[in-house]
Amino acid sequence: MGLDIGFYRQDETEALGFRNHGDLFDMIIAQPHVRVEPYDDFYVTRPMVTAVLEEIEEEMTANGLPLPTLPDRDTIEFADLRSAIPREFFFGEPDDWVAALPFYRVLLTELLDDVRRDGCLICGWSA
Repeated sequence: MGLDIGFYRQDETEALGFRNHGDLFDMIIAQPHVRVEPYDDFYVTRPMVTAVLEEIEEEMTANGLPLPTLPDRDTIEFADLRSAIPREFFFGEPDDWVAALPFYRVLLTELLDDVRRDGCLICGWSA
């Protein structure tokens, strides 16, 4: 059994999903959130994603990683960054947290764009 995390749009399509990314989930759940009663699911808001994204960027800076300006989500350049994330990354906690930070930055930027477009998302999870 593992930790399954899914971020869903209002139309119930999945925006992003992970398996066993406990450290990232802990960062997200530490933010103020509103549960979707009667479940443990919760609403994902712009302030929540922004705060986690800022934490990721602070860790990148603290570890000497570059923080290049990310292209707009609807560009080929962003699609190239997104497609550079290995598929297996989504299915297990990364062995090297620091090496994973740029991937999380791209994915959280994409998630933030989804929140802006949809108003809020819902995070469904099970452990």
